[in-house]
Amino acid sequence: MRRFPRLVEFLVLATLAIGGAPAAAAIWNWSTTPATNATADPTINWAEGMSPSSVNDSARAMMAAVAAWRNDISGVNTTAGTSTAYTLTTSEGLNTTPVTGTMVAFFAHATSGTSATLTADSGNTYAIQLNGVAAPAGTLVAGTPYRVSFTGSAWALEGGYGNPYNVALGGLMPSTAPAPPNSSFIVPAGQCISTSTYASYWALMGSPASGSCPGGQFAVIDMRGRVPVLLDQPSGFTAANRLTNSATGCGTSMTSVGAACANGSESHTLSAAEMPAHNHGINDPGHGHPGSFGRVQGNAGADVTTTAELGKNNGAPADTQVLTIANNTTGISTQGAGGGGAHAIVQPTIGINYYLRVL
Repeated sequence: MRRFPRLVEFLVLATLAIGGAPAAAAIWNWSTTPATNATADPTINWAEGMSPSSVNDSARAMMAAVAAWRNDISGVNTTAGTSTAYTLTTSEGLNTTPVTGTMVAFFAHATSGTSATLTADSGNTYAIQLNGVAAPAGTLVAGTPYRVSFTGSAWALEGGYGNPYNVALGGLMPSTAPAPPNSSFIVPAGQCISTSTYASYWALMGSPASGSCPGGQFAVIDMRGRVPVLLDQPSGFTAANRLTNSATGCGTSMTSVGAACANGSESHTLSAAEMPAHNHGINDPGHGHPGSFGRVQGNAGADVTTTAELGKNNGAPADTQVLTIANNTTGISTQGAGGGGAHAIVQPTIGINYYLRVL
């Protein structure tokens, strides 16, 4: 009988060395006090005075328990349920209220929504927490493995992040890196993305319709070649009237996310109405008008101004004088200037990348 403790020790060490997992009562119910383990797990019978024929059954039961534990901490299982109410069937079969410290790993079947919970093996439902508070929407990403530990009142997520790089869901991150830092970010280039994979962001944006995107998708903003600016009338504020619908302004009412200035371009050709008021000066040093005129005097020496008076001379010859002025005209002209081409209106700009957090 002295060999049995050594055999048990050997089996435990061997199975732990290769990983393992328990059944019904499971490893989480085993005690660090050897004597207490006589009845800790009903599936294993290392009882005092046990018959030799029971040894192999207990050893195999221990192996099964360690294998189940191995499965549950290695992410073999995948959740079910919804994005806010996950369910999980473990290999061990956890208690209705899991033992504090119980740890399970799983692949998330859906990206988490707000205040997601986890129910293991039809037991009690507990919140999934990150740093002691409910994990923010998008913390768990579909198709990604996670591990949680039971605290006695909630499932604490191991090594997760609900706010990667301190950028909130829907926030933008300027970057000089050529690609997004992780799957929580995308390039905002107007592309269509899934309403289910990115359900939390879709809801945050007011669940927009698919529009030109296929069903089950929606478009993100297109920032390519555009400079971001705060809305002219942010929610809760009065309009600043700096970027308006006016023909002399943006050309678009900048009151909603994604609105783009219709008048925005990198160059502009001025119309006559847009040109500054001005005058063209004329330099005329003086000029003459060519021609001649005559002066006729009657016999009495008076100027004759009408045909009738000319007849009073009774046929007597009149004194006639003709004055001729030579042509000495100075020409006047105004010269047009300017080519009428478009001029650049781009501010000093440098190109970088922007990444949008959607998970």
